[in-house]
Amino acid sequence: MTLLDRFLKLLEFLETAQGLFEFLTDPIGLSGVLAICLYFPIQSLGCDASAAAALACTVALTFFCLVEKPDF
Repeated sequence: MTLLDRFLKLLEFLETAQGLFEFLTDPIGLSGVLAICLYFPIQSLGCDASAAAALACTVALTFFCLVEKPDF
């Protein structure tokens, strides 16, 4: 019985992880990951925390706008 219970918990975890991966593959998720991944290298180049956050968010917002470019 405990084996079935653990298997059910594993399936619930996989379902939750699938939802997370679906969010991360959306454009808003990709831009969020890009902002987080750029924050630390920009900060290590000598910028303070607020400037690094602003620059990383600017790049992520630009990326999001390029990906979600509307068709006129």
